[in-house]
Amino acid sequence: MLRRLKIKIVAVALGTFFLVFAAVLLVLNLSAYQSSVSRAEDFMASVAENDGFAFPPRGASGARWDGGGRVGIGSGGQGGGAQGDYSGPGAGGLSAGNPGAGGPSSGGRGAPGGPEAARAGRFFYAKLDEAGAAFELNLDMMFDFTPDDAQSLIEGAVASKKARGGIGNFLFMAAGKPYGQMLVFAERSIEMGLLDHLTRTSIWAAGIVCAVLSCLAAFLAKWIVAPVKAAFDKQRRFISDASHELKTPLTIIGANVDVLQNEIGDNRRLAHIKAQSERMNGLVRDLLALAKADEGQGGAAVCEFDLSSAVLNTALEFESRAFEEGKRYSCDIGEGLAYAGDEGQIKQLVGIFIDNAIRYSGANGQISVTLRQEGGRPCVSVFNTGVGVSVGERDKVFERFYRSDESRSRETGGYGVGLSIAKSIADAHKAKIAVSGEHGKWVR
Repeated sequence: MLRRLKIKIVAVALGTFFLVFAAVLLVLNLSAYQSSVSRAEDFMASVAENDGFAFPPRGASGARWDGGGRVGIGSGGQGGGAQGDYSGPGAGGLSAGNPGAGGPSSGGRGAPGGPEAARAGRFFYAKLDEAGAAFELNLDMMFDFTPDDAQSLIEGAVASKKARGGIGNFLFMAAGKPYGQMLVFAERSIEMGLLDHLTRTSIWAAGIVCAVLSCLAAFLAKWIVAPVKAAFDKQRRFISDASHELKTPLTIIGANVDVLQNEIGDNRRLAHIKAQSERMNGLVRDLLALAKADEGQGGAAVCEFDLSSAVLNTALEFESRAFEEGKRYSCDIGEGLAYAGDEGQIKQLVGIFIDNAIRYSGANGQISVTLRQEGGRPCVSVFNTGVGVSVGERDKVFERFYRSDESRSRETGGYGVGLSIAKSIADAHKAKIAVSGEHGKWVR
């Protein structure tokens, strides 16, 4: 139990860190992505508003950023504008124009950030006439990109019939113009690569932090559980010591009762004393068994044995008791099933189940013991009619000294320890134990 508590503490610590880290990483990536998209859309909107963009070629001296001029692919125009206007490298003939009506001189907004900021991205635009044919294409801010590549993107944007959207690594924005339509495209591969790098770096950092946090959480869990462990150790020692101390007086009481019965014969009060003494002896044995299980001193070495034979022999030991109490008793034991474990403890576990079934089956009750292979594993089930176990108590019946009906338990002589021992045996063998049934009718 303490080991499971440590595991839960470590799991909660790591789970909390993972959730917080995942939330932070998600917010950072979404924020970076939205910021990048927002900057790209602002620039595309500026280009669409100014009906194009222009900036001085790299290495040019004395040139100024106009923000309103436009350079496009025309039909063989000459590059020779007024001072401050220029022609950028294009595909096909170059034509240079004076600052457009949408430039700063007419109140329009220039391309944000100036030419150096603009060159940090990859953009291009195309102007389409009313028939949808491109009559001007500017690839000045694109490198290693051909008009054919641009044409496929233009066709995709036109086919989508959207004012803005994405195609592959490109964002696009469409703006209506007097001559038809203008399409502005922004390439996103660099930004997406940076985001991927940020994500990978964050994941590696999280892995390292998780490793460090696991060691720290394990140390803290051990420190936190230490007082609980000390309390449980004291409790186990007390149960073990008290059980050993009770064995001697109970043995003396039983011996004296036998002597008195030999001297005075059968006596109702002596019979009652003997019965209660035997009950106490049974409780002491159960407490010692629980103490040994808690200390990992459950029994002999594990070995493979004939499970079918072990279950059948244990079930037959209760046949006469069931017959004497007028209860229907049946067995359905699959043959040839082997199991690796402690044979004595497995017999004890099956015996506890059958004993409980006979105790709580009621008058004219039915008990059946079954052993079969299920899902490649042996499954032992003990069924009995009777009051059963309610759904809310099915997990509690394996707790020590738990009794769902105290009056019934007193009548049947139960202390609520047997199923706890069965649970400890099942845990020691890494087996699963469960309760099913219908309250007031039957239980398995």
